[in-house]
Amino acid sequence: MSCPVSLLHARVYIHATEDPDRVIQALKNVVSGRYVATVARGHHGNVINIVQVRLEDCEALEALKSIVARLDDIEFLIMLSGIEGTRLYAKFDKQYAYRGVLKISHSDDVVYVEVRGRALAVDDMRSFLLSMREALKR
Repeated sequence: MSCPVSLLHARVYIHATEDPDRVIQALKNVVSGRYVATVARGHHGNVINIVQVRLEDCEALEALKSIVARLDDIEFLIMLSGIEGTRLYAKFDKQYAYRGVLKISHSDDVVYVEVRGRALAVDDMRSFLLSMREALKR
């Protein structure tokens, strides 16, 4: 069985001034899965940890449903502005996510989420998400 979503990719950057456990918890509060951590260097040589999770197919769809179900109406509508074709790009505030609240943010202190819909199944990501939201409310 093919799922309408092919991929959900989430990542978070942990800067040297941040508590890694808190940032990872923020990521887990948005998307749960198997996490992979890598280390990078910032512009000034500072260490930045990048923690990512990649979910595919039906796992990605279930994670997306979880996110959509937990957003309030206003945050859901704001999230829809991050649609480009069959993809959704959303940034969730790390501080709120740590507390278990999903709030869209336009800053850089965020949990990044990208969702890719299958072109044949999701020709209109906005309609797809609106339908999903309605189904989850029932």
